[in-house]
Amino acid sequence: MEKLKSQYESSLQEQFSALREMRYLSKHQGEPGKREMALRALTFFAFASDDGDIRDRSISRLETVLESPEWPLHLKHTVIDSTIDLVTGELGFQESHDGMIMHFGVKSALREDALEFLLNDYDELSPELQYHTVSALQRLLLTAPTLENCPENICDEDVRKNQEEWELGREVKVIIPDNADPTAVEAGAYGPATKRKILGEREDWNEEMDELKEIVWDWIEDPLEVQDSQFLIRGRLIRLAGEIENFSLQEEMANDFLEQISKWAENEDIAVDLRQLLGASRDKVKIYGFPATKSPVPAEEKYAGIIKAPLNFLETHLDAVLRQQQERQQSGLDTGQPETIELAFTSFEETDDELLKREIMLENVSSALQNGLLVDTQGLTTRVVKAIERARSATELAPLLKLVGALFPSLKAQKRKPGILFETLVEKANAAENLSQRRLYLNAVLAGAKTFPEEA
Repeated sequence: MEKLKSQYESSLQEQFSALREMRYLSKHQGEPGKREMALRALTFFAFASDDGDIRDRSISRLETVLESPEWPLHLKHTVIDSTIDLVTGELGFQESHDGMIMHFGVKSALREDALEFLLNDYDELSPELQYHTVSALQRLLLTAPTLENCPENICDEDVRKNQEEWELGREVKVIIPDNADPTAVEAGAYGPATKRKILGEREDWNEEMDELKEIVWDWIEDPLEVQDSQFLIRGRLIRLAGEIENFSLQEEMANDFLEQISKWAENEDIAVDLRQLLGASRDKVKIYGFPATKSPVPAEEKYAGIIKAPLNFLETHLDAVLRQQQERQQSGLDTGQPETIELAFTSFEETDDELLKREIMLENVSSALQNGLLVDTQGLTTRVVKAIERARSATELAPLLKLVGALFPSLKAQKRKPGILFETLVEKANAAENLSQRRLYLNAVLAGAKTFPEEA
């Protein structure tokens, strides 16, 4: 597929030939993985080609994949993920310079086109695809601008060859006045002879990455106002306000983001409960930082029953509660209440509030487990099976299986065998309704294999 992608700058005839092959493979290739590879290459072509007809035909295929029920879910996910990968710079092209293979991301203007394509199609997507899109957009917002994902028009091969200059800055000679006292110069009054100056290319990329993220931030308000869309999805969008400090933004842009959410808080077209959740997300950051760096403010008896606490209380305090439990555990103390394993496998009703509480619970516990918190794994496989049976959709299954994948270190710490859990996950994968669900199970298996490489 890399060879097909490389045709994007070739003659028009060669581009059309590559396009026909990618379209054919994406639709008729028997192996799902090769269909996905063809769609990734096609996504690249859709925005990188210099021919308008090529771009239009490529984009038409991407739209068909997203909108037509004939295309399987995993290929729809591929289009969404590939589009965001193009924006972040992960999906680019390779060139050889002085014997080195270098990865280049496309120009920022092309990344903006790709982002606008996905955002403009959002309203037409199914709820499941909207959920997946929000996850992909979150990934973009959390992507830091680096030398590796820098656009080709900013970072050429000469810039890419010098990681040290990118990190530390270019060494420049300090200018000393002609009338400077030589004795003072020799004594170091003017500082070192050279200093490091941040690369202009790095400053440019920081600014352009901020602008790409700003497109997403300006867009978010519109789907928040759609009252008949799923509350879970709107809740995921508004909770991004609690992560602004992790978006690697420059100070001015970070302030613009904060100013924007102040407008959301006053927008009466956004549901009241969402605006209250917005306040809870920002309170989390103001009180504790995110991830939390302080102990919970409420007394322990107030958060011991956090499972039954209101949605906004959960959003504000749960991360800090789990952080405190981990600190206690690392100090050899009892973690106290609540029981983390009970948080992980609590059952919830199908109301809007409850489904969002479930996601917040799973997300926070998964993060704590990945950071080293250990939980009681007695009867774990039985708990996992029951939780899977309660999952009513792929959007409920995804965070659950991510949590399951994070539980294997606890099994190892308690010297419990993972075999039955591995077998159960593989059985569930084989019985999955579609390839997308199968991958959720297999990803949990792969996560466990990192802890138990011989048993997996």
